[in-house]
Amino acid sequence: MPDIFTIYGYMNYRSYTMTIIPFYTYRIHHFRVTHTNSTARYICTDSMSCNFLDEFDPNATTAGNFYTSEADIETSLNGVYQSLAQSYYYQYNYYFTDVRAHVTVVTDSGASSGIPYQFYNYTLTEENQYVYNRYTQLFKSISRVNTLLSHLDDVTYSASEARDTYEAEARFVRALTYFHLVTEWGDVPLVLERLDSKDEVAANNYRRPKAQIYKAIFDDLDFVLDSPLADFQPASECGRASKAAALALYGKAALQCACDEDFASEKSSYLTTAIEKLTSVWGMRPFGELSEIPYNQIWDLSTQKSCPENIFQINYVQGNADLGSIWNYQFGPSTTGVTSYKIGQMHNMTTGEVYESFDPGDVRRNYLRATTVAGVTYYHTMKYADLECGANGYGGNNWIVLRYADVALMLAEAYYWQGVSPTAETYLNMVRRRAGLADWSGSDLRQGIYDERLFEFIQEGLRWQDVLRMYDRTEMLEHFSAINSNFSLKDLLLPIPYNERILNPEGLYQNPGYGVE
Repeated sequence: MPDIFTIYGYMNYRSYTMTIIPFYTYRIHHFRVTHTNSTARYICTDSMSCNFLDEFDPNATTAGNFYTSEADIETSLNGVYQSLAQSYYYQYNYYFTDVRAHVTVVTDSGASSGIPYQFYNYTLTEENQYVYNRYTQLFKSISRVNTLLSHLDDVTYSASEARDTYEAEARFVRALTYFHLVTEWGDVPLVLERLDSKDEVAANNYRRPKAQIYKAIFDDLDFVLDSPLADFQPASECGRASKAAALALYGKAALQCACDEDFASEKSSYLTTAIEKLTSVWGMRPFGELSEIPYNQIWDLSTQKSCPENIFQINYVQGNADLGSIWNYQFGPSTTGVTSYKIGQMHNMTTGEVYESFDPGDVRRNYLRATTVAGVTYYHTMKYADLECGANGYGGNNWIVLRYADVALMLAEAYYWQGVSPTAETYLNMVRRRAGLADWSGSDLRQGIYDERLFEFIQEGLRWQDVLRMYDRTEMLEHFSAINSNFSLKDLLLPIPYNERILNPEGLYQNPGYGVE
C-alpha cells in the first residue's frame, strides 16, 4: 500500500536521523485523519475499483498518545518539513511549472508519448497519474500540518516562546502548500483543522473559492509575522521557516492576486500589499547589494546553506537514499550520468531556443551544459549538480525555494504594474548587473522583467506562475497556442484528478474543459 497509515516524524531533521511514528488513520485519498480506537479504515488508492472501506489495525501507537513531550512536537514538525522533499512536491515540480511553460522539455525515453509529455503537449486529462500524485502529496503535507497543530497544547515546553514558534513554522508550510494548490487548480478544498472521522472528511471534501484560499494563506502568514519566529535562520537551520521567508511568500501571493483577472477590482490593494511585504523583506537582507553575492554561492554545496541570498531552502543529505537529492540524475545527461550507478534521465532540459536567448556574456548561461539527443541539442542545468555525491548518486544540493533575486524582480513587477517604471528598472538592473549585464535599455519593460525572470530562474520551477502574472487570459491563449495548437484556456488550470472527483462529483466539480463538467 502507499503511504496511508503513518505520519512521518523525522527525528533531528537537520542532523538527519530518521524515525517513523505510525498511528491510526482514516486515509480518504488526500485527507489523512487520525483515529484512536482499535480500528483504522482506509480507501484503497491503487485502483479505481477499490473505492470501498477496509479495516486495518496497523499499530498500537496512536496520534493521540504519541504527543507527550516537546521532542515529539519537534519530530512531527520535522515530518512536516520532510513532506516538501517528497517526489510530487518539489522533486517533480518542473512538470507543473517549467515544462508547462515550454521553457524546458522532458526528453527521457518514452516521454514523448507518455504521461510526462501531456504537460508539454497540453493534452492533460483528469486520469493523469502525475497530476493525481501531485494533488494528493500537497494535501498530505497539509494534513501533517493540521495534525501537528491539533496537538500543540498537549505538551509542556522548555521555553515560553517555543509553542508559538512551532505553530508559526507549521503554518508557513501550510501557506506555501496552499499557494501551490491555488495557483495550479484554482478552487480547492480548504482544510485548516485535523479531521477525526470519515464524516468530517466528507463534509470538507469540496472546493472553496480561491479568494478563500488566498485569505487562509494570508492569515497563516500574518500569524507567522506576529510570532516569535526568527527573522532569519542560521546555516545549520536553513531548512526551517523564518519571518523573512513569510514576507517573501506573502509578497509573492499578493502579487499573484494582483495579476489575476478574477481579482481585478482589488488589483491596486494587492499591489500595495505586495510592495509593502517585499520592501520589508528587502530591507531585512543580511548583505549590502545583490551584486555582492556571487551567483555561484547560491548553488555551491560549500556555500549555499550560508549564502545570504537564500531565504528558504529544502535540505538534502549527500549520499543518503532517504534524504538525498535525485536532481543529479533527474536533470543530468543520459550519455554520461553523474555516477556509474545513477545515470542521468534528462527529465527536464532547457531548449536550444531558450539557451540562445541568453546574452552570451550572461554568467547564468554558464550553468547550462549542452547535451545532444537524436540530433537535437538541449541544455541540462548544473545548478543542482553534486559531483561528489558518491556511488549511489544521491546529492546534497539543496532546493532553493525563495531567494533575494526573486524578491528584487517581484518588486520590479509590482512597480511596473503600478506604473512606476524608474523604480521597476532599478530593481531589474540589480539582478542584471550581478549577471554581468548592462542596465536594461529596451522599449517593453514588462517583457524585460519577465525575460529576466526566465534567465535568472531557469529550471527553478517558477515559470508557470510567472507567465500567469505576465499575461492576461487572452494573451496566454495567443502566446501558447502559437507554440502548440493544442493549448486552450483549460490549460490555465490542472484537472481535478478523477480518483478524487468521484468521491464528491458535485463538490469537487471539474475545471472547465476536462472530463465531464
